[in-house]
Amino acid sequence: MGEGKISIYRFMSAGCNGCDVQILECLVPRYRLEALGVEIVSTPEEANVLAITGGINVKGLKELKNAYERLRPPRIVIAVGNCAVTKGIFSDGYPMVGPPDQIVPVNLYIPGCPPRPQAIISAIAKILGIELEEREDYWYTPEGFRGKHEFDGEKCIGCGACAQICSSEAIEVHDKDGKRIIRVNYGRCTFCAFCQDECPTEAIRLTEEYHLSTVDREDAYVENEVKMLRCRVCGSYYAPQRQVDWAIKKVVEGADIRDELVGELRRAAEVCPDCRMKIDNIRRAKRILVQLSLRT
Repeated sequence: MGEGKISIYRFMSAGCNGCDVQILECLVPRYRLEALGVEIVSTPEEANVLAITGGINVKGLKELKNAYERLRPPRIVIAVGNCAVTKGIFSDGYPMVGPPDQIVPVNLYIPGCPPRPQAIISAIAKILGIELEEREDYWYTPEGFRGKHEFDGEKCIGCGACAQICSSEAIEVHDKDGKRIIRVNYGRCTFCAFCQDECPTEAIRLTEEYHLSTVDREDAYVENEVKMLRCRVCGSYYAPQRQVDWAIKKVVEGADIRDELVGELRRAAEVCPDCRMKIDNIRRAKRILVQLSLRT
């Protein structure tokens, strides 16, 4: 190992090994990893950087601690891929004990399932303080690439359809202080684009951005906020304002409503589920439904 070299030891744990394949892809000459002063070594004693792929299970716990202790100083740990960042889809598995940062200090997180070789190389350059030009064609993404999410704040109605369709439970919905927050966690996202396909207002899309590395995994997210609507009876927040407006618009368009019934429909929609269960509101709702049925 020459002077000034950065030596990386790969630690593979519980996962599909997809991220490990991407690390090996980084060794292809066109990426010029060696030009950055980086090499892959076979033992922790030769390395000062530990690249972890996969989640950590009960069998890998002692091995990870041992590998970290054997690193040469300065010890740098990089979590590569979702399983190494949050345990990913394996988070509920009974033998899992990670994520790795609960076992050893982690200096850099590279979300992805798996992350591109380009993302890994640029992240390594980032932690080494090296600037990459990224002018060659292979740094760009192919057509249809699914990367970082982007919200259109004007279109998002806060309905939560994206969270309901997300198979990796990467999208969270929180109601707080009169706002609904939709958050995409990149430590769990597999970039399947189901959320994009399911969104009824086309408010969320996946971009070509793949540089998602961060020194704090709590920052690996993107989110959007929408205002909540207060119940006109009890005053509690119960639904996003835009979602209620969107639903009323759909009903009005579908039933071709043009008169005072629109006002009745809006007043009924501005009542929370609990207050709707009161007898007077139930009767009013039934009258509105009867009138709507006569118009369709």
